Amino acid sequence: MIKYEDIIKRIASIEKKKIKNEQRIKSLLEENNTLTANLKILNQKKEMLEKMDQDLADLIPDKKKL
Repeated sequence: MIKYEDIIKRIASIEKKKIKNEQRIKSLLEENNTLTANLKILNQKKEMLEKMDQDLADLIPDKKKL
């Protein structure tokens, strides 16, 4: 037979797990937001470098063509 105390302990255990999981989710969401922001910045830098490379290629004639 299930005892009342066992049910209370189980509920307390589940509530602790819930709190830990919520904290973990919050932490992971913050980390994800940071990584997303960093990725966005890196993609912008990549695009800028690609544009600069293309601009330089337009300005400097290819030695093979000369």
